Amino acid sequence: MQQPRRDVWTPIAGVLAAVTFVAGVILSTASPKGSDSDAKVIAWYTHHGHRLANLTGAYLLAACGLFLLWFVSGLRQRLRAAEGPGGRLANVALGGGIVCVATLWVGAAAFASISGAEAFGGVPPIRNADLARFLPQVGDAAILLFSMFGAIALIDATSVVIWRTGILPRWFAWLGFICAVVLLFGVVFIPMIALPIWLLAGSFILFRLPSIEAEPVVAVPTLSA
Repeated sequence: MQQPRRDVWTPIAGVLAAVTFVAGVILSTASPKGSDSDAKVIAWYTHHGHRLANLTGAYLLAACGLFLLWFVSGLRQRLRAAEGPGGRLANVALGGGIVCVATLWVGAAAFASISGAEAFGGVPPIRNADLARFLPQVGDAAILLFSMFGAIALIDATSVVIWRTGILPRWFAWLGFICAVVLLFGVVFIPMIALPIWLLAGSFILFRLPSIEAEPVVAVPTLSA
């Protein structure tokens, strides 16, 4: 008997999204403290290693967005199959994932803008410490607040569908509800770890399940003239 085909790419994308998220956030947020002196802030950006860390982190977060979109698309297919026609919550999960990715990229761009401008844009070294303090704050708000709210929509919608239909294990729904609450406090940085934890758990579950085949295309008859 032929074994059911497995969708290995969706869980692999989830694992890669979790790994690149953690590494990207750590590297891209490596910036001077707001309380540092003007001279120390400006001097920080003259260091090649610091700029390289910023840029590497931004590239990792860009990759994270691609992996997350792939994972969410595969997850949405399964949620929609469980919900039936319409798939409203499946669409909410997809929309939350898109919002999470978009704001994640905005934050990465804010964190890496000064380093990128100096390394690739041919601009002179920064001389305004206030700007160097402001842009990382924009990055913090985009990633720690707005991106996490997109993730909350993704996780909550997924958990509700699981709770209603049992399409995935109930413990994953409970984990999702807990992670969603924790991410409400993502603005203080550490609670952000709930997102990669949820991604890894979801990837583990999906890896063990057979894939859901694409929905059949129904031909619509046309009236002949």
